[in-house]
Amino acid sequence: MERRSFLKLLAASSAAIAFPSIVRAQTLGLNGKVAPSNRLALGYIGVGSQGGGHFHSDLTNPLIQTNGICDVDDAHVQKALGLLQTAYAAQTTAGTYKGCFTTGDFRELVARPDIDAVWISVPDHWHALPVIHAARAGKDIYAEKPLSLTIPEGQAMVRAVEESGVVCQIGSQQRSTAIFQRAVQLVRNGFLGKITAVHVGLPGGSKKLQAPMAAQQVPKGFDYEMWLGPAPEAPYFKERCHYEFRWIFDYSGGQLTDWIGHHFDIASWAMGVNHTGPVAIKNAQATFNPGPLYNTATAYSFEAHYANGAVIDVSSKNRGGVRIEGENGWFWVDRGGSEFSNPEWATVPFPTSGFHLEPVNHTQNFLDCVKSRKTPICPIQEALRAVTVAHLGNAAFRTGRTELQWDPDKQEVVDAPDAKAVLTRAYRSPWQLPV
Repeated sequence: MERRSFLKLLAASSAAIAFPSIVRAQTLGLNGKVAPSNRLALGYIGVGSQGGGHFHSDLTNPLIQTNGICDVDDAHVQKALGLLQTAYAAQTTAGTYKGCFTTGDFRELVARPDIDAVWISVPDHWHALPVIHAARAGKDIYAEKPLSLTIPEGQAMVRAVEESGVVCQIGSQQRSTAIFQRAVQLVRNGFLGKITAVHVGLPGGSKKLQAPMAAQQVPKGFDYEMWLGPAPEAPYFKERCHYEFRWIFDYSGGQLTDWIGHHFDIASWAMGVNHTGPVAIKNAQATFNPGPLYNTATAYSFEAHYANGAVIDVSSKNRGGVRIEGENGWFWVDRGGSEFSNPEWATVPFPTSGFHLEPVNHTQNFLDCVKSRKTPICPIQEALRAVTVAHLGNAAFRTGRTELQWDPDKQEVVDAPDAKAVLTRAYRSPWQLPV
């Protein structure tokens, strides 16, 4: 498939598309059909819980054709392949669909010329390498948050995307949601007046395990060695893999990194510091579970201080969501609802000459940017700034520091070699982080 064919089609039809609803082919002016050669050819890297949801939804989009599936768990591959074969049955019978490539190695997928873009939904310790390889192969990218397991990884990912010129959307989908956009616009357009406090509530907790843990066999069809990848050698436990990886520092950073790209991202966007980083993390404290395997913080709090005077308070003890207070009032917003000290703020129109946002579908925004080559609503550079705050918080917790200084221009920790040491990860041979 030639990408220019997809771009031409998308340019003529994107205004009529509301993903994931099926668009009538007549709307596309194609007499009831969208030729496979005119679709964006996607490859999916990771089709488990999150990736599987994206995969299933994309089957209904007439401007997308799935040409590749990659997962280290063959059960995930076979489930996705079954859904795909059902969805594409008519096209397969007609001979217009030639089948789907499957693999357990993302490098094989990104090397294929019949794939234009990749959808990456893998554990955090696997975010960097697929993004970098895909960018260097010229594939546009939709990648899940948090951006990276470490700050150096995130920096390498940004370089790869910028040097290649590919479109890269990060899955902080709250940026595309009307209620969160309203919150940002209220602040950026001055409705609250001078901001006096910003509170972000993120989830805490993790599962608890009892010691000792009995040895387990790797399930048939699960490439555990590939799942570990660049992470340290470790015995297999089902409690280590799939969703549970997020409670272990070798693969993730707990609920803090899992949610930093959501509520904190909205708060930093509202405060206009989404393009930079804090100068300090202060008042950091956390508690951890005793017991085996899981070692990320179960409860935590800290403040992110910025050069412009903004202070964002982050805590698992805060009310979930984002609360911003100003001299004229306050608001609170979460996925489950919103509250405003001034009820008119729930519907007040914003000046067209001010800071203005339009609700979009996060996936459709990615497709539109593939067409236009414009920057998506959650660019990789800002995703790095958000996840950096989580990494700094975790570094403070793990070293027992209550305060940590950061240079947002150099993107370096200041005078804290112990914290710097935990901000990086050594890659297990033969894996290497491309620079």
